[in-house]
Amino acid sequence: MIKRRPDKFSSPGDWDLPGGAVEEEDCIKSLDERLVKEVLAREVFEEVGIEVSVDFMPPMYPAILKGGGDWAFIIPVGIYENPGKGEESQEILYALPEDIKRLAENPQGNRIVSGWGKRMSRLILKGFAYSPNKNYRWEAKILLEEIQSKWR
Repeated sequence: MIKRRPDKFSSPGDWDLPGGAVEEEDCIKSLDERLVKEVLAREVFEEVGIEVSVDFMPPMYPAILKGGGDWAFIIPVGIYENPGKGEESQEILYALPEDIKRLAENPQGNRIVSGWGKRMSRLILKGFAYSPNKNYRWEAKILLEEIQSKWR
């Protein structure tokens, strides 16, 4: 996750997944898998300073928002000892599934954006659901079920 910079985002200091947008001129071509891979690699570099090669189409699912929606992509990049910082991030944090609820319940300015059970905590847990680590997948599933049980 990245810590939101005060000069770039609302909710400064909160933790967020690296992300970005397809530039307007590329929207028409956005169904082209090659372009999607290029845009994803560019965003990872801009956000966290890690050069990645997206060799396959990563898992994708819709994230529904009030008044619209967007798409979230899960890109497994592994853990880098010293990834540096991207131009969009102030600090980088590696977290485990068990850390997500605690981080989301921290006070604003040092929590996962919007808090526990909201869009960002669900996106992070969904990312863990695609982990090659079966324990991470299992922990994420339990936490997502906890969130969903409150929707009923």
